Amino acid sequence: MTLDTEAIAKVHAALFPGFGPTPARLVPALADELGCAAVYVKDESSRYGLPAFKVLGASWAVCSVLGQRWGVDPWDIEVLRARVKEVPGLTAFAATDGNHGRAVAHTARLLGFAAHIFVPSTVEQWSIDAIASEGCPVTPVDADYDGAVEAALQASRKLGKLGLFVQDTSFEGYTDIPLRIVHGYSTIASELSTQLPVPPSVVVVPVGVGSLAHAIVSYYGAGGAHPARVISAEPDAAPCLHASLAAGNLTSTTEQRFTIMPGLNCPTVSALGWDDLRASIRPADAMVVTDAEAEAAMARLSEVGCAVGPCGAATLAAARKAQFEKDDVVVLICTEGLPQK
Repeated sequence: MTLDTEAIAKVHAALFPGFGPTPARLVPALADELGCAAVYVKDESSRYGLPAFKVLGASWAVCSVLGQRWGVDPWDIEVLRARVKEVPGLTAFAATDGNHGRAVAHTARLLGFAAHIFVPSTVEQWSIDAIASEGCPVTPVDADYDGAVEAALQASRKLGKLGLFVQDTSFEGYTDIPLRIVHGYSTIASELSTQLPVPPSVVVVPVGVGSLAHAIVSYYGAGGAHPARVISAEPDAAPCLHASLAAGNLTSTTEQRFTIMPGLNCPTVSALGWDDLRASIRPADAMVVTDAEAEAAMARLSEVGCAVGPCGAATLAAARKAQFEKDDVVVLICTEGLPQK
């Protein structure tokens, strides 16, 4: 499956009319702190009416899969809605630490069909309430993120063709939709290419299962159109990419712990992105941050006018652990808004 940025843009414009690109904010004070030429904050705190970037992938995946199934252009939203009415019982299933599940449910609601979202035991009630605000049931699972993924998959299978499993991580036999989600996330890189006066030399990206990072390294990493140094940011509660790069193979983090960065609390890197991530991110650039470091970064970003959540602020926390050249142009991809507690 090839990346079709034009089709993705048409779907986003049709499903979310009136919205434009998210800002890339130049923050000179952060450049002074980090010792580089410029720092831009790609602010995803409000993306198509939701407080995180995840809808970029969920919307493209759902519309393109249904469009392919029914022989409809994925950006022909009114035709998709009409076809949905002909398939009563159609339900999207997903597991989430928060934002992905809400994005899937939001997309399903806009198209007129149901969703059912599963969450691991570490997800807080305010996040569950935010997902449920999309009008869907939310089922907590007494397990970690991987266990919630398995629960969502099995629930989807029980509905047969009426169950649409929309997950942003891949495993054996399940790569098509995760790749579509990665392609949807590539919108961030496409927007940056028109927003910055020069291409960045460093991009800092948060990592949960690694699908966003996969999109970023596909553009900026080894073999990408505009090679740059890519730095990853993970919580110390679930540093799955850091552990995998150190080991030289995919490695799960088995200890289930709470973190204020729930969207990054994932024990296993998506298999789909592993080879590209390993080729593009040096082990020394796979940064691990604590909750306290993320909180401090969130406070600093607020001081410079960027109201972002801890998962996004993790990028600044990671950047503070790195060394930069004085002429580096650094992008911090801040993936979410403040927690809606």
